[in-house]
Amino acid sequence: MHDACLRLAPAALALALAACASAPPPQASPPPTGAVGMRSIDKQWAGAQRMELAANETFQMPLAEAGNAAPHYPQELLAQRLPPQTVCLSVGIGAQGRVIGSRALAAGEGCPTTPTPQDPRFVEAARAAVAAWRFDPAFRCVYPGTKPVDEQGCVSGREEAVPVSLAYSFVFEQKDGRGTVRMGE
Repeated sequence: MHDACLRLAPAALALALAACASAPPPQASPPPTGAVGMRSIDKQWAGAQRMELAANETFQMPLAEAGNAAPHYPQELLAQRLPPQTVCLSVGIGAQGRVIGSRALAAGEGCPTTPTPQDPRFVEAARAAVAAWRFDPAFRCVYPGTKPVDEQGCVSGREEAVPVSLAYSFVFEQKDGRGTVRMGE
């Protein structure tokens, strides 16, 4: 029993003992799975690359479908034991929610300052994965007058599906001899 629990006033001792005895055990970290993470880096883009909305409009970002597969670390590159490689992509999403293209972003284009991957197969792996992604489309909601303050969704407005581009950052790395991909910083 902990000394701190024993020094409490008798009235609080029962409550304190219950708290000391019922503290949850520390949770073990789940074992690494080699799963891929991704993060949008669009907020780093300059204002000129962002959509401008009128006072009577709102915007809904596209929502990625749950089954979108993440990139895989190219198996043929494992033997090279390369340091982590960051790939940033601009992903074009059409008005129907399908990926219409992607391109690699350089450090000056909103990608975190990292060197270009040592092997183009990292970029190819990322582009191949995002080519199959699907989204619920982005849309602009245009209201006939002033947009309602408390409206959820686009109930009193007109939805206009719009194509957009989003930026994602992937970090390909090796851990314990296995290739993994995680979300970029």
